[in-house]
Amino acid sequence: HVIEAVRTIRTQMAEENKSIPLIGFSAAPWTLMYYMVGGSSKKNTELGVTWLEDYPEASGDLLALLTKIVVEYMDAQVLAGAHVLQVFEAMGMMIDDVNFEKHALPCLRTIAQELK
Repeated sequence: HVIEAVRTIRTQMAEENKSIPLIGFSAAPWTLMYYMVGGSSKKNTELGVTWLEDYPEASGDLLALLTKIVVEYMDAQVLAGAHVLQVFEAMGMMIDDVNFEKHALPCLRTIAQELK
């Protein structure tokens, strides 16, 4: 639905002769994984890092897969007409600095490189 919405918005913008940027966006891989394994951000706040530490190989595989999906999703938004992109790490406060640098930051770097 998002890709079609981007196309529809761009069509409407053209019809109305509007030239403002349309921002595409996605949650970052760590945020997506956090919600997948921990659920709500208001409860079970430790589950994301606990899962990361208890299942390091599965976590790495999942983060790699989510990174690939985010790149494809955001690329599709650009192809549909998004002018700029935003990746948001909404659950960045739910991971300590060491694990962020080891697990989340490489995903963000990959996304940035792939979408240049």
